[in-house]
Amino acid sequence: MSVVIFVPDVAEFAPVLAAARQVANCRVIEPVQGYWRIVAEKELRFNRKALGLKPALWYSMLSGGYRGRITEYGRDNLRLEAEVFDK
Repeated sequence: MSVVIFVPDVAEFAPVLAAARQVANCRVIEPVQGYWRIVAEKELRFNRKALGLKPALWYSMLSGGYRGRITEYGRDNLRLEAEVFDK
């Protein structure tokens, strides 16, 4: 399983895409139907201050949707992990 964030294709979220491109084992996939995809195998982590996002954008960062499990989403840190399902 992987973790995915669907990011709206608007200029305000460009810092998120730029940061994701710098993360090892993370792929940024070109927009389809208005949404970029940030994909990683196990987890994604972002820091609001490092991205330079104001709180309103920070808290709307997942508005495009995501696949995974939120393990932290506070004022400054976001951590998403891949979900593991027992068979």
